[in-house]
Amino acid sequence: MRKILVLLLMAISAALVFASGGSQQGAVSGTDPYANAPKEISMTLLDRGLVPASEGTMADNRWVRWINENSPVKVTMVPVPRNGSRDAITALFAAGMAPDIVWEYNKITMDMYYDQGVIQPVGDYIQKYSTAYKKYLEDNADLVSYCIAPDGKQYGMTSRRTIQSLVNQGIFVRQDWLNKFGMKIPTTTDEALAFMRRAVNEDPDGNGLKDTWGVGTDYSWPIVCNAMFGKPSGDFNVVNGHFVDWYSTQGYHDALAFMAQVYQEGLIDPEYITDGPNFTRQKQFMVTGKIAMRFQGIGFQGDYYDFIKNVPNADFVPIDPLTSNQGKFGFGQEVPFLKMCVMNKAAKNPKAIMEYMDWLITDGYFTLSYGLEGRHYRLVNGVPQVIDADLNRVEVDYIKGNSEFALVDNLQMTLDWIPIQAAQDPISQDWAKRYAAAVGKTLNTPYLRYVPYEPTSPAIEAFNLATSGLTTQVNALETAIMIGRLSVDEGLRQINEYKKSVGWDAVNAEKDAWYQANKGLFAGFSVK
Repeated sequence: MRKILVLLLMAISAALVFASGGSQQGAVSGTDPYANAPKEISMTLLDRGLVPASEGTMADNRWVRWINENSPVKVTMVPVPRNGSRDAITALFAAGMAPDIVWEYNKITMDMYYDQGVIQPVGDYIQKYSTAYKKYLEDNADLVSYCIAPDGKQYGMTSRRTIQSLVNQGIFVRQDWLNKFGMKIPTTTDEALAFMRRAVNEDPDGNGLKDTWGVGTDYSWPIVCNAMFGKPSGDFNVVNGHFVDWYSTQGYHDALAFMAQVYQEGLIDPEYITDGPNFTRQKQFMVTGKIAMRFQGIGFQGDYYDFIKNVPNADFVPIDPLTSNQGKFGFGQEVPFLKMCVMNKAAKNPKAIMEYMDWLITDGYFTLSYGLEGRHYRLVNGVPQVIDADLNRVEVDYIKGNSEFALVDNLQMTLDWIPIQAAQDPISQDWAKRYAAAVGKTLNTPYLRYVPYEPTSPAIEAFNLATSGLTTQVNALETAIMIGRLSVDEGLRQINEYKKSVGWDAVNAEKDAWYQANKGLFAGFSVK
């Protein structure tokens, strides 16, 4: 009920915003239907609840005001909750109240809205009304292939990820505990298990209590573990020239067995299963120095600050991905583009949207990524360096981390940027060097990706909805395996039986047919 109420409130809010200017459409002039249209657009934002109260809201804060003071068009922000964004946007489309631009971090969402007939092609608008963004796409032509819908037309607008945002997950280890035990950095899953056991049983922090864990984690635990055993991007395996679903492989079996072993040996806090979505308990173990290894998202700067203040002599270092019995694989490296923006079929002024994209790609994106020069950063050899980390945590970090307002950008970074960008205090510099090393280690290990993007269709979408999410049968069965209620083999039998009951065989056949029809387009792509 609360979710429905939130969606209704958002829809009503959006309706009021759009109604305030929707009837002001001017007369067309000549052959340009948008010549006299109001330069007003609207766009979604993903609200993560990170905006400090002193800053306002995602819809109204210093950066929204800055945009509307500097952009050539007026922009209205329509926040949707990050968790459940697809449902919220779909509800707005269904009510006829979706904003002019909606976006997500994947191509699948674009294809879904294409199938629903609620978005429109943008290629002709880019050619007719854009200059700077059109030139950007010409210089980054590989990105355009991700923006094409099944009818062969361009529906998406995007820009390249920075080197940091290509990487999400990684592994860190307590080097000082390894030194205490006379152990080397783990390179295999078996060596990691050996270190975890000693960390749990041999009082590495010397307080006389058995209060340490072999591993700490967050939402990334199954992501990292599955990747170590060969899970490719999107579960899309290619074996002997044909699609094979990850869930039918030995790698999936072995990943579940590894997670079950860690849990059942007491190497991980058993309450991590119910600790989401914020993983407060896991964070507490991290910041108080109670974990030997950390399998999780690597951008935990805030936790590291608290950790090193609490345990100043600790040495927490990033390591290479572990080798499993299936081989050595990278973790969750993203596709080259960051956001996939699409245009509502009912958008009132596509020309204004193109003007906004041109402004972003040339002028707007830098401020919307780093803040204001002289207040939030200084330029050092062309690199924006944080002046006051505490100030930025309040005024900038809620947009900086995910580039929420910069729909497209032209950021061109290297790993050398990371320590230069960071605040110059010792802890910030210490973290920056470790973070840069973590990104480098993950990028240096190949990540399995057989196709640049995955197929979508109503049948595939229905299957994905039926078998994904925190409360579905598949996740419940995986949890039963991990805690020992089911054996791995019996749990897999039930998982596969359930997936078959909701159309697994038909969907797998459709994916293989799609691959056979399109694999010529992927020549030279292969495995990355």
